[in-house]
Amino acid sequence: MFGLSGNNKEAGDPVPPEWTEQIRETRERWFAFLQKLEERVEELCQAAIPELKAMRSSTDAVYEANIGQVWSGIRGQINQVREKARQTEEQKIRPFYRRLDSTGIAYTTALQFSEACAERYRRFEVFCHNWQEQLEAATKQDHEALYQKILNEHEQLKHQFKCLQCGAPIYLEKIYFSTSYLQCPACRTQNTYEPSTLAKSLSWIARDLAEERTAHLLDAYNKDAARNPDLYRSYLRSMFDEWNRIVPDMAASNEKFYQRLLDDFNKSV
Repeated sequence: MFGLSGNNKEAGDPVPPEWTEQIRETRERWFAFLQKLEERVEELCQAAIPELKAMRSSTDAVYEANIGQVWSGIRGQINQVREKARQTEEQKIRPFYRRLDSTGIAYTTALQFSEACAERYRRFEVFCHNWQEQLEAATKQDHEALYQKILNEHEQLKHQFKCLQCGAPIYLEKIYFSTSYLQCPACRTQNTYEPSTLAKSLSWIARDLAEERTAHLLDAYNKDAARNPDLYRSYLRSMFDEWNRIVPDMAASNEKFYQRLLDDFNKSV
């Protein structure tokens, strides 16, 4: 790890007691330091993950600035902890190794110190990476849960919209996810219907939801040793069918998109 130069001391030469003690103390301090940093990272993440999940489950929109801010803030703190470890390794551990190497301590002793410190540092980085993955997972939208919220809201609202001119009810026959103009069945007046933020999110999540629901078909294609093209074609068709079921109003444009993807795939096989 530290660029061993290789001194002339034989592997079997005894290490002076004072150096043995310094090696042990330096290694133990390094290990204890990384342990404290890991505890700090774990404390940060254990506090943040429930908060992120609660924010995500309660939000009506797919992307919320406050979630991004919390995630960015925690990630920044983790990176600060990692930077502290990097600086300490560079300022404390590497110089000590160079002292070992330059004073003629047995090569194997210096190498063992180097490898032990490097391996502990590697495990620290893996530890931080694993917690960051858990944080990222906590920020991801539960598309099924959000879709159910959209359906529930539609059930509550579909009989509540009324004509601004005569007050007659205008039935919402489907989920509108963009501004729409609905004609009153009584007086024929055009009424502007503005969907909620939750309903608007349907167009954003529809493809992701369709992909999640058909992911097993894509997995079957990816795991097939021969990469049978028909498996991918089956996935693509099923995914778009699911997408169209979620947002029927987008079916026409979706089909054009499907055909482009299918043509591109057929050309590649």
